[in-house]
Amino acid sequence: MRCWPTAALTGRTSTMMTSGSRPTRRLVLAGLAGAGLMPGAALAGERLRLSGRAFGTDWHVVTPGLTDPRATARRIAAALAQVDRAMSPFRPDSEITRFNTLMPAIQVSPDFARVAEAALATAQASGGAFDPTVGPAVHRYGFGPITGPERADWRRIACEGDRLTREGAVTLDLCGIAKGYAADRIAGLLRAETGDFLIEIGGEIRAEGLAADGGWPIGIADPLTGGVHDRIRLSRGAVATSGDAVNRIDMGGRRYSHTIDPATRAPVRGDIASVSVIAETAMRADALATALWVMGEERGLDFAQAQGVGVLYLIRTEGGLRAASNAAFAAHLA
Repeated sequence: MRCWPTAALTGRTSTMMTSGSRPTRRLVLAGLAGAGLMPGAALAGERLRLSGRAFGTDWHVVTPGLTDPRATARRIAAALAQVDRAMSPFRPDSEITRFNTLMPAIQVSPDFARVAEAALATAQASGGAFDPTVGPAVHRYGFGPITGPERADWRRIACEGDRLTREGAVTLDLCGIAKGYAADRIAGLLRAETGDFLIEIGGEIRAEGLAADGGWPIGIADPLTGGVHDRIRLSRGAVATSGDAVNRIDMGGRRYSHTIDPATRAPVRGDIASVSVIAETAMRADALATALWVMGEERGLDFAQAQGVGVLYLIRTEGGLRAASNAAFAAHLA
């Protein structure tokens, strides 16, 4: 689960020149290496870059061109502001804060309803490995603002249409899925203008188009060196990575990730350095990256296969890193 501080939501435009399939340096420097994903250049020539701030991180859009880039950037910023107003636990006026602190039942926006339904469905499918009621445990370790009883249960929250209800003092945390949904929202906006685009929000990537080139090249970062461990291509889909290179706790000589194991309500322990998931939407990839991290390699590979998504585990060893992936991930290797 990754929460974001309240911050200004902005949008801006620029152009950049790229050639061949070398990584776009400006995007890499924007912080993607720490997130585990590096968009690369896919076409020679000039392309438009939109970027801004949202959810306490940077967002980027790369596309061969738009009719009115400034207007598109404004629409993107407005869409991200809607998601922030609905799901930011740092905002006292957000829908999620109102639900968690004031009311056992509320009418929610379409954005909120879609994400809450997806979060609860992922919790059920994963046997609780992804748990949207884990917010208070995340708070205890300094990664989020949601307080409440730590022994909660996602089954005590229900979403039916636009009505969200909870039993008792359970709280809802959508930080592990909301940024992925935001990337999908932007994809919906861009699809009306162009068939070729790449979107990145805080490490969640959604890509479409560039079929003649085999899709957008994306690098999966090496969490030990910051370089590229694997390269994939996406022509329609999303990839998300969970890792402990940036958000972690070091205690007693051991490394603990920012991801909370719902079974123990403590940070996940072990040698996994990162988990990358390829799925049809960024929202699904985002949530499953968390679930697969909690499950661990053996159970996670089986679950990813059953879910029809690609997964790559990078696991620390005495000699460096060991990779474990499935056929669905290998199908995207560049």
